[in-house]
This record gives sequence, structure tokens and C-alpha cells, in this order.
Amino acid sequence: MRSLPSRFSDWVVAHPVVWGVGAAVVLVLLGLALHLPPIVVIAAGAAIGGLNILHARRRGYCPLPAEPGPQTVRADAEEALGERSDG
Repeated sequence: MRSLPSRFSDWVVAHPVVWGVGAAVVLVLLGLALHLPPIVVIAAGAAIGGLNILHARRRGYCPLPAEPGPQTVRADAEEALGERSDG
């Protein structure tokens, strides 16, 4: 049987939107309960988002490109589509 952290990790990767919204709600409620300034809540959210990206990359799934800049695969696909519609 797999451990609880492993199952939670799989769930986070499978449901990123639910995880993001849930984490945001918890952060806002925690910020209100502890009377934290909004910048602290925003910084905590950014930190969780960064950790989420690192976690997804380590698990082999991340929707962000590996390198910044234009995506050559997408540009090549658009050129091929353009050639078909021209001829």
C-alpha cells in the first residue's frame, strides 16, 4: 500500500486547479484569522505556487515550457497548417 504523502502527491498533480483554489481559500482564511497584511498572504501564495511548479517538474509533469522563448514545435505546426490551406 502506498503512503499517504505519495497518494496526496498524485492527487495534487492530477487536480491542479482544485489544489490551487483550495490553497488560495485556506491562505485567505488564515490571513483573515491571524490579521496578516495582504502582502504576506500574497507572498505565501506565490511561494506555494513556486513549490507546486517544482513538484510538478520533479514528478515529470509541468505545463510550463522547459525554456523561455518561442516554441518551435508550435511554430512548425502552424506553418504546416498554413501551407495546406494555401495550396
